[in-house]
Amino acid sequence: MKYTKFHWWLPKILCLIAACAFWLYVMNEQNPIMTSTYTVPVEVRNLDRSLVALDVPKSVRVDVSMNRNSLMRLRSDDIHAYVDLQNATDGEYPNTKINVSVPGDGEAVSVTPAYFDLTIDPYAVKSLPITVSFFGDLPDGYKANLRSTTPGGLTVAGSSSSVASVDRAVASVNLAGKTKSFTEFDSISVMDANGNTVTGIDIMPTQVRVAIDITEEKKTSNVQLTCRVKGTPAAGYAAGAPVISPLVATVTAPGSVLEDLKTISLGEIDVTGASAPVVQQLPVPVPEGAESVPETVTVTVPVTAAT
Repeated sequence: MKYTKFHWWLPKILCLIAACAFWLYVMNEQNPIMTSTYTVPVEVRNLDRSLVALDVPKSVRVDVSMNRNSLMRLRSDDIHAYVDLQNATDGEYPNTKINVSVPGDGEAVSVTPAYFDLTIDPYAVKSLPITVSFFGDLPDGYKANLRSTTPGGLTVAGSSSSVASVDRAVASVNLAGKTKSFTEFDSISVMDANGNTVTGIDIMPTQVRVAIDITEEKKTSNVQLTCRVKGTPAAGYAAGAPVISPLVATVTAPGSVLEDLKTISLGEIDVTGASAPVVQQLPVPVPEGAESVPETVTVTVPVTAAT
């Protein structure tokens, strides 16, 4: 009887073992362990706020091993690379390890780089004025002047060594082809004493409002004056050509204005009903931004008896 019972159970046990083995085989074939590579940013954790971690890699390359189904759902955001600096003080920390955590049954089989040389520096803050640097060529005869910067200064913050190296803050303004005054927002660069850009620090603000005045250089030229006569003199009289004294004016104006200023008209003198010479003091009209010497001239229109 005992033999008979064992005779019946043995095939069942063997079938169960075979089924388990087959299930494991199928699962391994259908959902195998695979490896994929992710680029993950490196976090700095638990560092005292009075300190700054330097030379920490921005990211690491992580090879993750995991079953295919889970790997297909895995995102780089699910993987965390970090340096735990609990109780760290300022100083040098060579061969600091970068830790990596992977969710579920995943495993980080490779981290590149896995170690780095860490420096911890005290946190520092520094204020300095903003200077403006011009580049680019203005058209001939024009010049630029800085009217204002808003704000006039900025604050830099970061590791004490980096902040100490900051010598100046510069906003660069392109003047190429400018002929009119303008206002714009420009980015600010912080530099050391050798003119090299200092990186790895915070800049507040990052932009400055710059107002630039563009003016044209003035030139001087002698310009001929003209005048017209209108009206009819009294009966029996005739009007002659106007006599202007002086005949020319010395005009100082932007070069582009003088270039087109060949003569200046003083306007008209009315001789209606006149029986004697008409004499008037007339202003010399000049374009905006120009000056004339003299500012007024004498114009005489001779009126004589007709013969």
